[in-house]
Amino acid sequence: MAWQKNKILLISKEKDADGNIVVHRYAKRKSKGTGKPQTAGQKLKLRKYNPILRKHVEYTESKFK
Repeated sequence: MAWQKNKILLISKEKDADGNIVVHRYAKRKSKGTGKPQTAGQKLKLRKYNPILRKHVEYTESKFK
């Protein structure tokens, strides 16, 4: 499971029109330190365009399980 050390999981939770919670996630390589929060309490946050929802969505870092 050495490949998990090099990846982080980015998750976004949104509500659809019916009120159900939809989770979007994708794996991304860890950076070498640039752009990543320096303190242990902060998590990486990214705003990315989601073509399914047709809007920008904020993704937050989570553990890769």
